[in-house]
Amino acid sequence: MSHPRYGQNMKVGIVGLGIGALAAYGQQGDTYRFYEINPLVTSLATGAHGFFSFLPDSQARGVAIEIIPGDARLSLEAELERGEAQNYDILVVDAFSSDSIPVHLLTQEAFTLYLQHLAPDGILAIHITNRHLNLTPLIWTAARQLDLEVGIVRLEISPDEKTDAFPSVWALLARQPSLFAHPKLAGKVDRLENFSSNLRPWTDDYSNIFQLLKGLQ
Repeated sequence: MSHPRYGQNMKVGIVGLGIGALAAYGQQGDTYRFYEINPLVTSLATGAHGFFSFLPDSQARGVAIEIIPGDARLSLEAELERGEAQNYDILVVDAFSSDSIPVHLLTQEAFTLYLQHLAPDGILAIHITNRHLNLTPLIWTAARQLDLEVGIVRLEISPDEKTDAFPSVWALLARQPSLFAHPKLAGKVDRLENFSSNLRPWTDDYSNIFQLLKGLQ
């Protein structure tokens, strides 16, 4: 049985630790399991240097924090080999905002792996904000190949806000379309009903990042 999606006792997997800011959403009884390849990032996020406190603060609220070192895809594959499918309520992939994206996390094989760790009614959330690349066609193509429902959420910055933050774009993929009707998502998700793309799906043997460059599409 999967965990309740909105409320306590959620199990959340996150590919990409950053400063651990997503743990701020955790509630008592939740488990947040981060996959992080860079030991320095882990050191900074855990508060060892006194710069960031998202992880310690969430633990103080009763959130279980787990950090899995190493390449996320290899770690997820190893867990399956050990018979440890994680059954995540939400699996977040947040590793594509820089100029150089980890292509191996966007192939059909990677998406199939994510689904094996996702609860039947879970959501795969992919952070696709990027200054140089438009990842929407690739996500749409992957979802279509795997018979998944897909929607885009754009979190805009109010013109009145004095901030250096950038608008944030997330792709949500799920097996069940009913998930997008939830009150917390209703009216906020672009279902891409008029979207189409001839982009060839990426695989472990094929990728073409030039097709995603903004201004060339």
